[in-house]
Amino acid sequence: MKKLLVLIASIMVFTACENTWDGEARDMFVQGCINSAKKKNMSEAYAQAMCDCRLEVMMDMYPNFSKAMENLDKVMNDTSFLKCEPAH
Repeated sequence: MKKLLVLIASIMVFTACENTWDGEARDMFVQGCINSAKKKNMSEAYAQAMCDCRLEVMMDMYPNFSKAMENLDKVMNDTSFLKCEPAH
């Protein structure tokens, strides 16, 4: 667990320095989103589609990864972000 936290912190610091949505930042965002969705009993396919959509919204709103993470709570309630929810 401790190694995982150090790894995540290292990725965030490295990415924040670059201020871009590199492959690692995108993967980390999508994987975290999928894990969260699956805890709410969402299927893998729906979770992947929703999280890919959310990533696109985030990257459009915040080209800077560190700014996106700083404003995550704000974005979670944005209508463009909410449109990514799958229809049931």
